Amino acid sequence: MISVEALKVEFGVKPLFHDASFVINDRDRIALVGKNGAGKSTLLKILCGMQKPTSGHVAIPHDTTLGYLPQVMVIQDDTTVRDEARKAFAGNMRMKERLDRMERELAERTDYESDEYNALVARFTQEHDRYQMMGAGNYEAELERTLTGLGFLRSDLERPTAEFSGGWRMRIELAKILLQRPDVLLLD
Repeated sequence: MISVEALKVEFGVKPLFHDASFVINDRDRIALVGKNGAGKSTLLKILCGMQKPTSGHVAIPHDTTLGYLPQVMVIQDDTTVRDEARKAFAGNMRMKERLDRMERELAERTDYESDEYNALVARFTQEHDRYQMMGAGNYEAELERTLTGLGFLRSDLERPTAEFSGGWRMRIELAKILLQRPDVLLLD
């Protein structure tokens, strides 16, 4: 649940909102509708922590993850669609690298009875279990499923992102956000 209390945003002397309060409950689906300059993007940026309000309070549980798709995106042109989408799994890849290092260390060590060795085994086991719960090795299949679900052909996945229009690039960014499975999805 996200709670917004007495939110006020001013640009110079012009107030954008004043005393805005609302709650977003789990499973809510909300659309912001208004003319250009009404503050829709500003409100989304405040919710995801990219901008501070003039006053008021936004409360988001610390274990809640947010995915934010801005109106204006910066996409690298030196990568393929697949490689750009893989960036959604950067945390998984770093975790896999840590697991591989720990596994090599476990194989090289011979002090099986030491406290340090047992601590390494416990840390490896905990990290490995977490990695498996996150879907570990299935991310390539999930990546393809998400991209094809957004309209990409399998042959598109190896094409450079520079070959795609702004709308298709937006889909790549949306795929990255969806692959991270945020609790709250903010689409500007």
